[in-house]
Amino acid sequence: MERRGPEWFERIARWADRHSPETLFARALIILVVPMLLLQAVGVWWFYSQRGDYVTNRLATAAARDIRLLVSLRADNPGEEGRERLARFAREDLALIVHFRAGIVRPAPEPGRFDIVAHEMRGALQAIVGRPYAVHTGRAGEVVVEVQLADGDVLEVRLDVTRLTLGSSIAYVLAQSGLALVLFGLAIWFMRRELVPVEQLGAIANALGKGRDIPDFGFEGGTQEVRNTAAAFRTMRDRLRRQVQQRTEMLAGVSHDLRTPLTRMKLSLALLPEGSETRELADDVADMERMIEGYLAFARGEGDEEIQPVDVADLLQEVASAARRGGGDVAVGWQGDVQMLARPVALRRCIANLLGNALRHGTRAQLHGQRSRQAIEIIIDDDGPGIPPERREDVFRPFVRLDESRNVETGGVGLGLTIARDLARSHGGDVFLGDSPLGGLRVTVRLPL
Repeated sequence: MERRGPEWFERIARWADRHSPETLFARALIILVVPMLLLQAVGVWWFYSQRGDYVTNRLATAAARDIRLLVSLRADNPGEEGRERLARFAREDLALIVHFRAGIVRPAPEPGRFDIVAHEMRGALQAIVGRPYAVHTGRAGEVVVEVQLADGDVLEVRLDVTRLTLGSSIAYVLAQSGLALVLFGLAIWFMRRELVPVEQLGAIANALGKGRDIPDFGFEGGTQEVRNTAAAFRTMRDRLRRQVQQRTEMLAGVSHDLRTPLTRMKLSLALLPEGSETRELADDVADMERMIEGYLAFARGEGDEEIQPVDVADLLQEVASAARRGGGDVAVGWQGDVQMLARPVALRRCIANLLGNALRHGTRAQLHGQRSRQAIEIIIDDDGPGIPPERREDVFRPFVRLDESRNVETGGVGLGLTIARDLARSHGGDVFLGDSPLGGLRVTVRLPL
């Protein structure tokens, strides 16, 4: 039994999460509006059910006492002259309209549940007058009370409803509604103001994830939490910039140090007499040079390139044309507007690496671009042997090759897919592998807009 409470609470919380709006602004408004509406509803209920009933009871009691006075005076003033005297007294001194008629009291229908005036008036007459009576509330704005007199006449008293109630509730409702609208407007304005920095931080984080340059930002007018978050973002941005700069400077030195001995080795080989051993050594030097270029390309990336508008359709055509010049069978196409902000050299290199892998392992390839609501997808299909599903994540690791040989002509150095995914992720996207309709591998590059 002790655990059922938290379980029910968690179940209610999960239900609320599923049925709540997705935006923080809408949820914050619900947090503000729902308690305010409940507070006003409770206030209106208390006002009318407690204060309203109390006031109506007091007013009905006073009216019943006036009617009892008229009943007592009628016994002391018989005849037609007494009737006129009582009617004039009631009109001038009690502000009541009184009539006398012969007969009996007309039966009145049972008052409705929410007819507070009739209920209170009947209770007061029963307790104070003590004679047969009837309360008629059919006419709008008027209550008619009939009391059976001892002489056989019926005393008919007409009262205005405003004499028995607090009066019209329209002014109260209008005041409450107007106050609620003003408070809602202020709440929306303040909440919108406080959430703007949060939305800007989200946009900044999104741009940072896509590798775009972020200008300085401060949010001096925001809350302490927002300013602290902005300071953390600035620190993270500066650290990333320093890391990229240090890596670039280090790689420039590594490139120079490695290229110099390789150049001396190539010059030394050129001076040696030709032979089988010399040719094999020259091939090894060339392989080393290609491997070093691959390592440096993987580590260097394209982080220094500026973001600019790119037409992916033109980019696909350029990559396909370059592949065709190398003897590749490539079909290219696109669907919809495929323009986006990107680093063109890095994106071209990413697609070229993937297309090169497809043509290396297959006889033909298809290159296709399409646009969705939130991203642009570039799809490369081939008719090669494909990659087993259990190895598809392994091939993205640096220097991992499915071809266990060390021949760079057949298997490369194991950096093609790694570089492609690194370049896609620098744009905030990713690379995914699947089965191709051509029977080989499908590579999908998804780049967010």
